[in-house]
Amino acid sequence: MSFRYRSVEHQFEVADRGSTTFRSEHKFELEATQSTRFFVRNWFWTGSGAEKEPIPEVLCEIDKWGFPKHRIHGPLVIENRSRIVVVDLGRTLAVGETDILHFQHKMKDLKGTFQPRFQISPSAEISERIVMRLVVPDWTGLRVEFKKFSMVTKNVLATSVSTPTRSSVGRIHFEQIVDGLAERDVGYRFEWSHDDH
Repeated sequence: MSFRYRSVEHQFEVADRGSTTFRSEHKFELEATQSTRFFVRNWFWTGSGAEKEPIPEVLCEIDKWGFPKHRIHGPLVIENRSRIVVVDLGRTLAVGETDILHFQHKMKDLKGTFQPRFQISPSAEISERIVMRLVVPDWTGLRVEFKKFSMVTKNVLATSVSTPTRSSVGRIHFEQIVDGLAERDVGYRFEWSHDDH
């Protein structure tokens, strides 16, 4: 592994009441554990969306020539539910150097295959903090649960009902912070259900 994750922030938003449009943001505070220029991002998508799935956008500073410092290198690799992109960080980071990498994704599910969960399977190299945020419509009968699960057996280790941290017009926000990450091979997820179908 080329990086240690000092902290990560993940936000997932269901943009419409019919669960066809989604947005997510992912911010990584990275520390290089070996000299490297490239970052590999892996994720899973259960939806079946647009004919051509959009490549995530990388938000970053602009260099002195007017180009973004971070750029997607090559195509989005799609294999079943797995997605992979490689990011060129614009320079080689020496061991111990840090950088912030910030992704925005826009996704579609036009065939109704999306599974109502937002899941993080942390690397053992995350040492400080995970912040997970979920934003959903104010559906009737909405129930949101936060679950801790084994990444080895997939068994759920703990479940708690999530309470909203705030609400805005037509939207409800949830947040969960995991500090320390003493437990290895443990993942986290929001799951939700509602009566509006």
